[in-house]
Amino acid sequence: MFFMRLNTAGVVIGWLGLVGSFLMIFLLSATLGFADVIAKTLIENMKIKDANAYDEIHMVIVVVASVYLAITALSLLASGMLLLGTMKERHLMLVPWLINSGLNMLFTSVNLLVGFAGLVSSPMPEPYINIFLFSATLLALEFYIFYGIYSLFKQIQLNRDEQRPLIQSQAHAEAVPHQTNTYSNYTKI
Repeated sequence: MFFMRLNTAGVVIGWLGLVGSFLMIFLLSATLGFADVIAKTLIENMKIKDANAYDEIHMVIVVVASVYLAITALSLLASGMLLLGTMKERHLMLVPWLINSGLNMLFTSVNLLVGFAGLVSSPMPEPYINIFLFSATLLALEFYIFYGIYSLFKQIQLNRDEQRPLIQSQAHAEAVPHQTNTYSNYTKI
């Protein structure tokens, strides 16, 4: 994946997700902190004369930034678990990242369909061409990264299954007295 081994790619993607999530949390926190200033600036620039416009715009900014902040916090946790799961070779720690990435691909697919519908039905398709091309490129990249991390998940799962001890029944252990009951365990410390 990206000319790297799967473990290296998992660590790199985990770190990129952590850094990106931290930056988005900082940006969204600043947006929430300055929501009143942003709302006033939007009203002044758009020259809206409605008395309720400030309250509506302020509420939309706060709600949207809060939802994205919660999603970004979950993405931060998923990226951290991807990083730890890759480094400690624990396949179940990769599952939150896989679920998060799958949901991101679903939302990108919906955005792609909206861009395509706008492209087909609009008399002026220029803005929809950009949405469609960006969403298609992003979906292809997300699928490639998802497939790589899923391959890492299966590789770690296979390696962990090979390292499990062999459990034998008592009757079989008595029938073969000089056989040990475990495989060698070469796990990382």
